[in-house]
Amino acid sequence: MKIKLALIITLLFSSVKTLTAQPPTHVPLMNDTWRLIAKKTYKKNASYKMVPAFPAGLKSLENKVVELSGYIIPLKAEMEYKNFMLAVVPYDQCPYCGQGDIPSMIEVVVVDALRHSDKPVKIRGKLVLNETGDNRSEIFLVDAMLVK
Repeated sequence: MKIKLALIITLLFSSVKTLTAQPPTHVPLMNDTWRLIAKKTYKKNASYKMVPAFPAGLKSLENKVVELSGYIIPLKAEMEYKNFMLAVVPYDQCPYCGQGDIPSMIEVVVVDALRHSDKPVKIRGKLVLNETGDNRSEIFLVDAMLVK
């Protein structure tokens, strides 16, 4: 009887510990480039279509090589990715998955496929802005590579 009671008490305490555990926190990755990306807004063009409007500082980086650290957000269920979204926070902290605001994200096209990781990665590539308002992403990092 004492063993059963001890087992029940142990299970109760471990359940309480699990319930009170803090969610994992992400590594702060915000840098000047991410801050410029976060300042993107929208405006109506001549055809009254909403299109992205980029701050001057971000426009000055267009077609230049930049480095960004972030979390891989898959576009397809695979183990290796050549095309994915890069976010400043992990996807388990996005508003659709639990907590937080909509994170700043860019689409990345890498030269060599990357394996999936839930840890932050640092990527270097050419920044491309898409101001058309079409169905593609608005900000790309192309010809990108993992920085080791």
